[in-house]
Amino acid sequence: MQAGLSTKNAPSPSVVLPHFIFAALMFLTAAFVLTVAAPHLLLPFHLNPQMLTITHLMVLGFITMIIFGSLYQLIPVVMEVKLYSEILAKITFWLFGIGLLILVYSFWEADFGPKQDWLWFEISGTLVLTAVFLFAINTLVSASRSDRMDMGNIFVVTGIIYLVLTVSLAILMIINFAHPYIPVSVLDLLKMHLTLGLAGWFLFLVIGVSSKLMPMFLIIHKLPDHLLKYAYYLLNAGVIALSSVLYFYPKPWAVIVSTLFILAGIILYLAFIRYAFQHRFRKNLDTGMLLSKAAFLLSVLTLVLGILAIAAPDFLQDYQIQVDVAFIMSIIFGFLTALILGQTYKTLPFIVWLQKYSAKVGKQKIPLPQEIYSDRIARWHMQTYYVAFAFLMAGELMKATWLIQSAGAMFLITAVLYNINVFKIVFHKEKIIENE
Repeated sequence: MQAGLSTKNAPSPSVVLPHFIFAALMFLTAAFVLTVAAPHLLLPFHLNPQMLTITHLMVLGFITMIIFGSLYQLIPVVMEVKLYSEILAKITFWLFGIGLLILVYSFWEADFGPKQDWLWFEISGTLVLTAVFLFAINTLVSASRSDRMDMGNIFVVTGIIYLVLTVSLAILMIINFAHPYIPVSVLDLLKMHLTLGLAGWFLFLVIGVSSKLMPMFLIIHKLPDHLLKYAYYLLNAGVIALSSVLYFYPKPWAVIVSTLFILAGIILYLAFIRYAFQHRFRKNLDTGMLLSKAAFLLSVLTLVLGILAIAAPDFLQDYQIQVDVAFIMSIIFGFLTALILGQTYKTLPFIVWLQKYSAKVGKQKIPLPQEIYSDRIARWHMQTYYVAFAFLMAGELMKATWLIQSAGAMFLITAVLYNINVFKIVFHKEKIIENE
């Protein structure tokens, strides 16, 4: 998010920065919970309170919260429009944050037995759903005022629509738990929820944002945009088909055929990213871009695990649940986490730098955005993150509790170091460099 973009429409930092602070703390909390809940992540069923607590801390608390903050900054800058309402954005933050905290505590305390009290689930779900609707209204109205509706912006807008569908389905699932009325199995509803959330909301958002930022960070002027266009149609066809199949006709062959559309769309997107890295002018990658590159490499592992999870071959019958969980974990703790960690260093320092120094450009000697955090700490947590992710995948696939506990400990170190840098950036004191 550097030169070449109009920053006159950027919102107040008081809108954006709380999202990064909250998200960093949720990453730290998720790492701690992963450490203490490790034995529960190997239970022979998909739904358990500890698993749901960790996934929602990461998906909503860490990843979605940072995406909310980033989009409040990115949409006005890349679409050249003012954010529709900064007050609405602040209300959304508090509703979403409070709702999330109640939700994850409810998951942690739940037993999902016949006497399960669903009241706090319904209250927290309503808060989160309300926040998501307000976020969608704010961002979509802002986007509708822009004349710059290219493929990247279309991906972002479509992703926001999938977010509304994802959270709406989650609320219907909570109501269905308390008062069953949906004629579909809980497992198929959960798969629909994951399809809309991961292949809809997150994937569309990542593609839209990365298609804007990667060319800028890597310095590349002409990209094969037709790949994004084909990916958009294939991914939409896949997400809609798979969600419909899971509800109306959950036969294995229909699920596999629908998934192939998503797979083809992802492959085209990765081809787009590969082209960007191969034809970049900036050959030396900083820590943020190294983590981003790692995210795209990890996505290949996610694709392999996804194929095995969907195809469910006979030779993996005894390990199918471990493969399913490893697939979900590879998306959340692998691709998305690596990308968020990396892109934090490409966006957050610039947001703070813009607030502190934009009026002083050309008048005084001022620090660069990359000089307001510790690159050494960033490189340390990049290394601990790699080890943590490797331990997590090995622990899930080998059913080894000690490996998952080790992964939790390494994620905890990663999160502490990441928090140090986030707080160092957010609370950066203005500094003027004396001329020599």
